[in-house]
Amino acid sequence: MTYYPIYLNLKGKKCVVVGGGSVAERKVLSLIDCEARVVVISPNLIELLEELKSKGKIEHIEREYKEGDLEGAFVVIGATDSPSVNRAIYKEASALNLLVNIVDVPKICNFIVPSIVRRGDLTISISTSGKAPALAKKIRLELEEIFGQEYETYLNLLEEVREKIKQKYESSDERNDAWHRILESDILDLIREGKDGLVKERIEECI
Repeated sequence: MTYYPIYLNLKGKKCVVVGGGSVAERKVLSLIDCEARVVVISPNLIELLEELKSKGKIEHIEREYKEGDLEGAFVVIGATDSPSVNRAIYKEASALNLLVNIVDVPKICNFIVPSIVRRGDLTISISTSGKAPALAKKIRLELEEIFGQEYETYLNLLEEVREKIKQKYESSDERNDAWHRILESDILDLIREGKDGLVKERIEECI
């Protein structure tokens, strides 16, 4: 199967996670990072999920999943250890035309979650279309070494530079030349070395 890669805006959208264990925890944390409205359905929650509940970070329906629980959801994630419950979640979500992922069971999903490297607003996703999650993890670990935390600072600087370039140059060719000078410069190395003063100087030189 060939999947269509996409990034979703989940801010404020209802996302339902069925399950209260460690797998559900990982999914919940990723949804909170995206500012989703997270609803967890489970009779029990592990410690971190209980903490998130107490802080008002998630809503909790303290019982087993039942049909009708997915009404109004945008994304549904099944993270239970019960095949029959997972199938029921998929059946209801499919009938409602919802985005549904049953963790580690790609046959009853209409989307799968890639392995992710995140550095601030820089997101790099890796997928093997469900064929070899271990390979996706290996590639993620390699990319984490290549793309360090300095890329978060770098991207924020580039956002500022973008506005300056827009204001300074009218033609697309001039803007492209400026971007080439910036991206081919040693700015990233200077950020790694903590030479903030030189970073600002180099940006001005490139612009």
